[in-house]
Order: sequence, then structure tokens, then C-alpha cells
Amino acid sequence: MKRFTNESTSSSKHLPVLLEISDAPVYFIGPATRENPMYQVRTKLMGKVIFQDRKIKWNRVTLQFVGKAGIDINAPRSVFPRDSDIVDDSSEYTKIQTTVPICEVEKELIFSGEESIEFGLHLPPHLPGSCRTRHSFVEYTLIANFSAGTFFKKYKTHKTVTIHRHYLPSPSAMIPCSTYNGVREWFEWSAEVPKATAVESGEVVVAFRCSIEKERVEVDRIQLAIEEIETYRFCTRQGVHSLPPIVTRFPPAVYHLPSFSSSSETHFIRSPIPLSSNPKIRSIQTHQFDPFLEISHRCRLTVHFSQPPNLTIEPLTLEFPIIITDYPAITLESIEQSPNIAPTEPTQTTITVGGGDDAVNVDLDLPEYTPRYEEPSSSSSITTN
Repeated sequence: MKRFTNESTSSSKHLPVLLEISDAPVYFIGPATRENPMYQVRTKLMGKVIFQDRKIKWNRVTLQFVGKAGIDINAPRSVFPRDSDIVDDSSEYTKIQTTVPICEVEKELIFSGEESIEFGLHLPPHLPGSCRTRHSFVEYTLIANFSAGTFFKKYKTHKTVTIHRHYLPSPSAMIPCSTYNGVREWFEWSAEVPKATAVESGEVVVAFRCSIEKERVEVDRIQLAIEEIETYRFCTRQGVHSLPPIVTRFPPAVYHLPSFSSSSETHFIRSPIPLSSNPKIRSIQTHQFDPFLEISHRCRLTVHFSQPPNLTIEPLTLEFPIIITDYPAITLESIEQSPNIAPTEPTQTTITVGGGDDAVNVDLDLPEYTPRYEEPSSSSSITTN
């Protein structure tokens, strides 16, 4: 079977058929669970097949949209049960290397002699976003198969499709906050933290109040840092295993309380969201949940106190979960022109989503979609180093 790829414009002119995909981004909104109000919104992959050789009478054109997820990581022995049969006592780590299918959608096009056929392919609502890290990936491909008779060679071409999952529908969306409070001996505090924020906003803002019931002790400064947590997991016959999380702590922002501030005063603590177009500088990743990886975030707020004579007071560290996401590209035509926002990577891909932006109801408290891990995939392999 001969395969064709779009290597250049000149070479594509000599291909009998071309597969084109719409430039519109392909995306879903909210967590991939049936309780999500946006779960029933049908997402389409739009495109077109162009027949360049009019002499060929195609009798079958089939589209295949396939998705797969994979992991390649060394797992410490401590994550496995003691009676696990895949752990080698002579090795400290076990290599986990597996690939599982996410979806496969087929559609047949009817060829009747026209120059091109436009198509719209409905995608399953549970798909995780495309992602590639050092140890795992989620990728999607649209494959087009062509045949023109018993004695004619078959042709096959494909396109990579990038899928996005956003947790905020637009910049005008109302973002709910979570309220936290607590007391540590003589220090009382409360905080309001947004449940989600978009990287396009450029910062995370926490509303913080506090009061001190101790003489000669004051708040010296408050630090707010964003932490990114990568948690990898995999399945064996003993069940699902999670590896120790990989935590990246970005540089904190420092806030000094104004002089003569009262206990009823609200302090807005801000921390910039780290974004950079320089590949050597670590940028934040958006929220991700797929068969092998979860990328989550939290705000780490540290209260430092003044140190009176003969008294040592340890800082108070608080952690609050937050969803770091981004907006759908179609809502960002004006925002993307801002010099403060790092340019996004161009995509090759696609979609249409029904419903208005401001009317989208996203419940950020819903659980994520959890794929079934009970049945190991036939394509998986677990080897020991």
C-alpha cells in the first residue's frame, strides 16, 4: 500500500488525492464526565477530500479517526504490591512501556465523480486533550483510505489532529471561588481562591485576610507560588498504580503588607503565571487528565512572621488546589495580540461547538473522566531493566 504525506506544496500536486482539515481548533469544554452540561455538545472534525486525478474512479473512500495514549517510564519497586509477579528483585526499577487505544471512529464517503467531498466527523465527548511529556503522550490521527477497483493500487494518507480540552469557555466566564479558613494558635486566616484561572489572564490572585493575637509579632511578608504536579499511573493485574508525583515549583511572588493594615483588610496576593516562548525556560502546562497522566496545580501560600527577641516563629504554609487552563482559540483573537502573552503553537486542526460562550455552564467541582484500567491492553508491555 502506498502512503502519501504532505511534505511540500509541489509534491502534493502529484498526489491523486489530498486530505485537508479545517484550521479551526478542535476542543471540548469542561471535564469529560456525563454530569458536565457540555458533555452532550457534539464536537465535529471538519475537513475535505480533494480528488486531483480525475481519471481515477474511486469506489471506496474511508475515514478513520484514531487516538492512542502511551507511557514510557521507570517505576520504583515501592509502587508495586509485594506479591507482584512483574518486579525483578535484582532491579530497583521496572520499566513501564505501554500504548492503549483511546478511540476509533470510522466514516465512509460516497464518491460520485465530484472534485472534492467535504465531511464532518463527530468525535466522542470523553476524549482527553492532545499532550506529550517526557514520559507519556496522547495523540490523534485522521487516516483516509482510498481504493479504485480490484487491480488498482490502494492509497492512504493521514493528518495529525490536535485536540484541546478547556475548563473555561471564554474570558467573560464567571469563575467561582473556594473559601478556606483556619486558626493556628494565635494566628487566624481566611482565603478566597478561584477554582480556575486561564493562562491568558497572566496571574493568579488570592484574596487573603488575617489577624494576629500575639504581642510583638507581625506578618513580615507573604509569598505565593504556583506548583505543577505531574502524576503518572498505570495498570497491572493487581490494579491501578500511581507513581510518586513530580512537583515543579515556580518562583514565588512576594507581598508585603501595608503599614497600619487592619485585621478586616483584604490583601490581594498575586503570582504571575510562568509563560515563555524560550524553550529553555520552563513554562506552565495546562490541566490534563488522560489514561496515564494527570497534570494538576496548586497555590502555595507561605506567611512569614517577624522574629521578636528570643523567639523563633516558623512560617505558615498553606496549599490550595486550582485548575490552570486556557481559553478556546476562537475567543482569543484580541488577547493573542497582547505582547505579554507568549505565542501559542500553531495547530493543524479543527472543530465546531454549539452553544454561546457566555451561556456555557461549567461545573469545576465535577470529577474527571476515569478510563477503565481493569483490562490490560494487548498492545501493552511491561519490562524490567
